[in-house]
Amino acid sequence: MECPTCFQKITVPQAPATDDPKLILKGRKAGERPMLTASVDSGAANPPPKNFRLPGIALVILLCVVVAAVFVFRGMIFGSAPAGTNAVNEARPSGTLSNLASSNSAETVVGYRLGTDEVVFVFEPAAFGVQIAADARVYVAGNFNQWLGASEGKIQDPAPAWQMERMADGHYELHEKLAVFRQRSQWEFKFVVNLSQWIDVPNTALNRSTGEPVNLTLTIPATPGESQN
Repeated sequence: MECPTCFQKITVPQAPATDDPKLILKGRKAGERPMLTASVDSGAANPPPKNFRLPGIALVILLCVVVAAVFVFRGMIFGSAPAGTNAVNEARPSGTLSNLASSNSAETVVGYRLGTDEVVFVFEPAAFGVQIAADARVYVAGNFNQWLGASEGKIQDPAPAWQMERMADGHYELHEKLAVFRQRSQWEFKFVVNLSQWIDVPNTALNRSTGEPVNLTLTIPATPGESQN
């Protein structure tokens, strides 16, 4: 056909059988090679699919790093107490024994401490795994006082000088001059409640005797120039 505008000979393709009002037919000059045409889509182009794989992998890695950090620094985050501490003794006033053994403590010497010129016997019921009444009488019995004349496990005639004093926080103390124990370098002793309840020695006590029955041992340091048996 002849173009109504430029009056040149053009070739127009056959219109397809469709009712689409947006159909566009493109002609060309007669004798020219046909041009590639693209169909017109009435809708908007679909966006490319999103790739969620990389963000998912990054999230998994981040979670792993957070879990590892919590595991490594769990002691600092949750404020756990150091191993070997005894919560029962945290509020103990000055002058009392600070290294008593308990069921969750490390091995240590229990039952006494040494001062400059005295031996202080210390009995804390919780550290020995027992509970006693507030008005209970506690004694120190050992081979330094002939076990207070005990017979068949019971003290018949207790000596008031070896009865311990109950302190404000519930533990017991007895102060004796160091000179009383200078005759030997080591003694054995136990605590006795109400004249008949002999307190067992904790398994964590370093100063356990090796024989039977098992007692606590009191070691007296030698003074300069002194020899001990």
